[in-house]
Amino acid sequence: MEEKVKASSNSKTIKKSTIIGYIVSILCLLLCLYITIEVIVANTNNRPPRIFNISVSYVPTESMEPTISAGSYVMFTGVNADNIKTGSGNILKNHENRDGDIIVFYNEKEAKFIIHRVVGIEEDSEGRYFITWGDNNVLTDELKVRDSMVYGKYVTTLGFMSIFSGGVNTNLIFFILVGIFVIMIAMQVVQIVLKNKTDSVKKKTQVDKEALREELKKQILEEEIAKLKARNEALLKQKQEASEDSIEEKAEITENDTKEE
Repeated sequence: MEEKVKASSNSKTIKKSTIIGYIVSILCLLLCLYITIEVIVANTNNRPPRIFNISVSYVPTESMEPTISAGSYVMFTGVNADNIKTGSGNILKNHENRDGDIIVFYNEKEAKFIIHRVVGIEEDSEGRYFITWGDNNVLTDELKVRDSMVYGKYVTTLGFMSIFSGGVNTNLIFFILVGIFVIMIAMQVVQIVLKNKTDSVKKKTQVDKEALREELKKQILEEEIAKLKARNEALLKQKQEASEDSIEEKAEITENDTKEE
């Protein structure tokens, strides 16, 4: 009974782990699909891909040195223009302004994204715009950066990606990540298949063991019954022989008594 309870418990554990494995695989598949769609859409709209509001981009110029070195990869997140902070200090004197947010914005005239620091906020007839400046530049940018042009806010420089110092297509990076996730899914599927096969073999082995155990029990029981039966027959035979001997003795005694009379 205890063995059956253990087998049932093991079966439930295996089933639970299998379900968890399937869920993980489905989630990984959905994640890969999401990343793939985002990369395609970003490439179509000529913008950096954004995964869970996070983007990675290559900085080819020296305009933001020493804060961001040329050839670095940076990570930035989506930002509400209302939450962008401007810096303080005289931007034309000793480059004192270093506390404004660094933002990524799109320069439509040059058809490219730029990462520069916000040093001021002004308004004109068209509304609010940001004044930006490269930390390594002498003058502020001529472009008036409108809210709609802001794509993200700088978070950090990814030093571990310095091995790609020559610059790598951002889409390629994300496709590599997709490939990694696909490999992970394949490994997960293979693991589940192998686990199911192993569990099936274990289950069959367990069933065979149970059948063999029952057969052994049956054989032992039959042997014990046969021994008990043989023992009973022997006892019965002894009793019959003893009874016959007793009858013969009584008969002899009776015959002797009759002769004496």
